[in-house]
Amino acid sequence: MSHFELTRSAYFKAALTSRYPQLLILVLMLAGFLFAITAGVLGTPVGNSNFSIVFIWIAWWAVLILVAVPLLGRGWCAVCPVPLPGEWLQRGAVLGPAVGHKPHGLNLRWPRALRNIWLQSVMFLLLALFSILLLTTPLVTAIVLSGMLATAIGLSLVFERRAFCRYLCPVGGFLGLYSQAAPIELRIKDKALCAACAVKPCYNGSAAGYGCPWDVFPGGLKKNSYCGLCLECIRTCPQDNIAINLRPFAADLASPSARLDESFKSFVMLGSAMIYSAVLLGPWGNLKDAAYRIG
Repeated sequence: MSHFELTRSAYFKAALTSRYPQLLILVLMLAGFLFAITAGVLGTPVGNSNFSIVFIWIAWWAVLILVAVPLLGRGWCAVCPVPLPGEWLQRGAVLGPAVGHKPHGLNLRWPRALRNIWLQSVMFLLLALFSILLLTTPLVTAIVLSGMLATAIGLSLVFERRAFCRYLCPVGGFLGLYSQAAPIELRIKDKALCAACAVKPCYNGSAAGYGCPWDVFPGGLKKNSYCGLCLECIRTCPQDNIAINLRPFAADLASPSARLDESFKSFVMLGSAMIYSAVLLGPWGNLKDAAYRIG
C-alpha cells in the first residue's frame, strides 16, 4: 500500500482547517473531564458505580487503546482537554490568534536537559504502581485528574507552547511510542518549499494560526512520535505543503529509534503488560495479595 494524501479532498481539508469542529469536540471533552472530577469528589465511593471510574478508566481507556491509538496514532492529542484551559490563558484567545499578539505568562523555554520523555516514563510508572487504588477509588482519580489539569495550566503560564503534553503527560509517552504503528501521518509534501520558506509560519505562527504547540518543525518530521496532530501547521502553511496521509501500518518502525529514553519507555510498556498479566490474570495468589496490600 502506497501513501495516499487524505487532504486532497477539499471537504476533508476544510473540516481540518476550520477551528469550529475541533473546538466543539474539545469543549465537550473538557466538560466530560470536569464532570468526571466532580463525580469523583461528590459521587458514590463505589468505583464501578462512579462516573469518573467508568468514564475515564473503562470507556475512554478502552476506546483509546482499542480504536484511537491503532488507527489514529496521536489523534487523541488533537482533542485532549487537559491542555485546553492553560492554552487559552497562554494565548489569550479561544480561536484564532490576534495579529501581533504575544503569549501571556513568562514564555520560558523548557530546560534543555529535560527535553526528552524520561519524566513521562516516571509519571506513567507512578500511575501504574498505584493503579489498583486509582482504578477503584473515585476520589483518587479526581485528585489525579485535577493535578494533571492544574499542572498543565501552571506550566502554560511559565513555559512556552505545550510543555506539559510534550514532557510530562503520563499518557503522551506511550501514545508517541505506539503512534509509529498507526496508518495516519502528518508530513510535508515538498522539502524544497520548506527549505525556501524564510518565515516558517508552521513553527512560528502567523495571523492564520499558532506556531506549533508541540515545538516541532514539520519540515523535519520523520515519524509520528512527537506530532500531536493539533492541525495548526496545516492552517498556517502558505504553500499548502502539509498533508495528512494514509500509509501502511507500522511505517515508522522501518527506522528504529536510537534514543535511550524512547527505548526505556518501550521496556516500561512491555514490563507493565507482563506484570499486569501475572498479577491480575495469572494463577499466583501471592502476587495478587501483595498487589492488594500495596494498593
